[in-house]
Amino acid sequence: MILYQDEHWLVVDKPVGMATHAPRAGELGAVEWLELHLGLKTHVVSRLDRETSGVLLLARDAGASARAQRIHEGGGARKVYEFVSDRDAAAGGMPEAWVREDELDGKAARTEFRRLGPAGKGWLYRAEIARGRTHQVRRHAAASGVPILGDTEHGGAAWPRLCLHCAEVRWPEIPVPLRSPRPDSFGATVSLVALGLALCRERRGDWIAAVSDAHRAVHRDEIGGVPASIDVYGAWFDAVWYREGATAAEAAAELAPLLEMVAQNHGCRGGVMRVHRRNPHGEGLIADLVTVGEMPPGKFTVSEHGLLYEISLIRTQHTGLFLDQRDTRRRVALAAAGRRCANLFAYTCSFSVAAVAGEAEVAVSVDTARACLTTGRTNFAINGLYTGGRGKFVQGDARGWLQRQLRKRESEGGGFRAWDLVVCDPPVFASAKGGGSFSVEQEWTGLARGAAAVMGSGSIAVFANNHRGGDRKWYREQLEEVFARVIELQAPLDFPQPAEHSQGVTILWCDAD
Repeated sequence: MILYQDEHWLVVDKPVGMATHAPRAGELGAVEWLELHLGLKTHVVSRLDRETSGVLLLARDAGASARAQRIHEGGGARKVYEFVSDRDAAAGGMPEAWVREDELDGKAARTEFRRLGPAGKGWLYRAEIARGRTHQVRRHAAASGVPILGDTEHGGAAWPRLCLHCAEVRWPEIPVPLRSPRPDSFGATVSLVALGLALCRERRGDWIAAVSDAHRAVHRDEIGGVPASIDVYGAWFDAVWYREGATAAEAAAELAPLLEMVAQNHGCRGGVMRVHRRNPHGEGLIADLVTVGEMPPGKFTVSEHGLLYEISLIRTQHTGLFLDQRDTRRRVALAAAGRRCANLFAYTCSFSVAAVAGEAEVAVSVDTARACLTTGRTNFAINGLYTGGRGKFVQGDARGWLQRQLRKRESEGGGFRAWDLVVCDPPVFASAKGGGSFSVEQEWTGLARGAAAVMGSGSIAVFANNHRGGDRKWYREQLEEVFARVIELQAPLDFPQPAEHSQGVTILWCDAD
């Protein structure tokens, strides 16, 4: 992902779908992602559109940022783009190379074009510019009669991505040209599944690999007509089928070509295929699962930001680490220093591990499942965090724990030690073997009020749920009634949300005051 780095400049290979700079709080553009996950603070000196991939130059200090402005104004930089159009310039009478100098928004603009030849179902072109204007290549390409594939805004044919890629940047203060390879999808002529998987890779790049060996290779509904997700945990994959009525064996047979391609692309030795269950706890661990390729070990570990987490793909319905909370775990780790953390519905205690690794004073993990807390203790132990007593484990109902804390606050008055970091990530639905049930819609308001009541000044709460059909606005409004500020956090890079489907995970960062 990092193409070049020195004391003044950082050059990255930006994935498609990622903004250069986030448009609102809670989202992660390239600048915010680099700071959150790698601690790299940068200044924007040039931009790529969200849907344009490739070479992105960033400054690492204010002096470099100022010099970049002068370099751009003097025409000292050169950018080379490659793009695909479904239209052949030669068929329209255009030469192999041509120049457009149409003014854009009242400003001078020059784009040098060259036809490179066939590419997949279209034609490949090169466009070179010095100082770029807004959508310069896209607008000049359209004016030349070769609108970019996927650029419907400027007359291009519909396509799953904007087929525009910044392939090279030549910068006077960097001694070598900076290059990014052409996206595989630009020349795709094979099956729609192969094209879909290429697009999945292009939305992620190598960014997640910089911090973890566990990621989502294919998100639910990310490939059209495939009602499945595929997660990669080190050398093993975990595929989940969401269509009602199918068995795991039937799903594995239907997904066989895709599973083989994922295994090859990510170096997986094998994995499992399972069928999604609304309430797996009520059905007793694994309801329907088959092995594909080599059988994964009963337990193994993956790494995230240098921390290890125990994973099981064949013994439990859930793997042991929810990948859609990767960014949130990082935020919690960076905010945890000196705080008292309560992790409700803790599952395998990954938030608690991140908090204690981030120097939290204490992290209390509350969950009804003894086995989950046992895994949590293992996660503390393998990270060298078990000694010192900063990790506490409570087997019980999170609602009951909150009620006990409320009674303690009432009895102790001013002596009560408030909680200043609360994580609440409940299941959508759960039922206990001994009777009783839990519904996130019914319990959300009470959890929000209970958590706020045991928190002190300057405290933080993280609320999340995976209620795919839930009312996101309502969930946020309940939190806004008891917290001073609520920010909705974007899902991680490997959990893109297709426009035609409802958002899966809801993550809300709350400040008490």
